[in-house]
Amino acid sequence: MILEEDKGLEVVGEAKSGEEAVTVSLRERPAIVLMDVHMPGGIDGITATRRIMSALPDTLVLMLTMYDDEPHLERMLLAGAAGILFKHDPSSEILHAMRLASSQHPYLPQRLSEEVRQRLLHKLQNPRKDEAPLLTPRETEVLSLVANGYTNKEIAERLYISVKTVEAHRSHIVERIGAESRSDLIQYALTHGLIAPVGD
Repeated sequence: MILEEDKGLEVVGEAKSGEEAVTVSLRERPAIVLMDVHMPGGIDGITATRRIMSALPDTLVLMLTMYDDEPHLERMLLAGAAGILFKHDPSSEILHAMRLASSQHPYLPQRLSEEVRQRLLHKLQNPRKDEAPLLTPRETEVLSLVANGYTNKEIAERLYISVKTVEAHRSHIVERIGAESRSDLIQYALTHGLIAPVGD
């Protein structure tokens, strides 16, 4: 409603899940995507953002979140987000961000302290090699689905791979992160922003 009321913007599509957000974006090729971090289905907003940015590098993605912890915000920027907004920000800031955001100068919420803002921008501009993800993009998808309660069979159907391939990915994930139980997998997913805490 906020976007539709602005005469300078045209809403070309809406999506109810991460998968649908990717599909609609590839079809409509929008200039800007306003993406919720926590989306229903097997793909969260950060994973969807990576996929959109990979296919449509000129599209800007603004991400909406409830959480202001630095690891969450850093993951959004490293996924390619051109800006971050908190869900309770006023509509005026959402519109302001859509006009100012760019891939070179990501928009950060106004209520972030200057110290946090500079630290995030520094990490974005100077990523450390030793902070490279432990998991491959496919393993990250599998872990996200596991942490959301999907069975191996359901994961296989969603990702169009065999159950044996899912089992192989799970085995690699367990080995790489040193997990000893499903609880460890869920905790890793929460810590790295692959799933949102209850209430997001």
